[in-house]
Amino acid sequence: MFTLPSWLQPLLLIIATGAIAWAVVNAQSVTRQQSTITELRAQTSEEAQRFANEKQQMQTQLEQQQRTLNELSEKQLMLQSLVDALPSSLVETINDTTEPSTPSSIKKPATEQQDVLTTTEKVSSGHLPEKVDVSQHNQASNFTKQAQQLLASQQQFLSFISGSIQNRAATLTNSLAEVGIAPKYNSQLAQGGPYHQLELEQLPPDYLKAIDNLVALNNLEQVLTTLPDSMPVAKEDYYVSSQFGFRKDPITGRRAYHKGVDLAGWHKTEILAPAAGTVVKAGRNGGYGKFIEIKHEHGLVSRFGHLHTIKVKKGQQIKKSEVIALMGSTGRSTSTHLHYEVLQNGKHINPIKLTKVVNRVQ
Repeated sequence: MFTLPSWLQPLLLIIATGAIAWAVVNAQSVTRQQSTITELRAQTSEEAQRFANEKQQMQTQLEQQQRTLNELSEKQLMLQSLVDALPSSLVETINDTTEPSTPSSIKKPATEQQDVLTTTEKVSSGHLPEKVDVSQHNQASNFTKQAQQLLASQQQFLSFISGSIQNRAATLTNSLAEVGIAPKYNSQLAQGGPYHQLELEQLPPDYLKAIDNLVALNNLEQVLTTLPDSMPVAKEDYYVSSQFGFRKDPITGRRAYHKGVDLAGWHKTEILAPAAGTVVKAGRNGGYGKFIEIKHEHGLVSRFGHLHTIKVKKGQQIKKSEVIALMGSTGRSTSTHLHYEVLQNGKHINPIKLTKVVNRVQ
């Protein structure tokens, strides 16, 4: 049996004890390192989750900003379309008003989106940012503030346009009512063109109301262009010898009601059509002498009496200012003049007042 020398035994014991101690120390060190690694992994996971949450919040915010931009753009386009469709009577007024425009700083979402994409690339490559840039939050705050200001500006401009449209429509309606005209829009007029559907689903009701009011106003303006805005004799070629309404009859001397106006002038002065229309009568008509009756739009009829020469025929379509006759003194007349009547739905109205009203609101 092999026996270790006595001097070697203590040495081996010391070596064994040292080895055990070294193993224990190493084990503790490994445990600490593993704990540190676990903590680092947990911290990294936390940071990644925090950043993922912030990234999601920013993406949601960007989507909201894009929706806001789409809303602003749609409203801006509609405001411009409203201005473009305004009648000439309102254009100068609207042009004198500052139109809202989109400030350049409102385009921040594109910059913010690029920042998010850049940071995302860093995460995917294993590099986590210590902190999300606070300037992005400031940009979002600025965007919201400026978007609200622009929305308010657009709303103010819409209110101005809507008010102008309604005021103009009320002026036209009330003015025409002065002379007994309540026009209805004639949808049978020559119209056409390609069909362009409007995307109006996202627009608020006040925008849709403004569109409807503008359509109604433009119809009124179109009606206005068809009404007589001048007398049937050139201004320098006549004077009013008898007004509309009550008068003393020039032949009997008795009280009478004059349903038109008498325009005195030189023999064979040209008589002009005050508005476009269709000749429904052309020939002799009792006390009117040689007589013309023209049917216009919106229930209007004009009559011309005591003519010397008739230059149109029944059924003929005539244009505004076209020569229809020459002034004379046929029928129940004391001297050369034109007896001029205007009827609205069968009721006589004052031709001079009608002309003045139409000119006033044009």
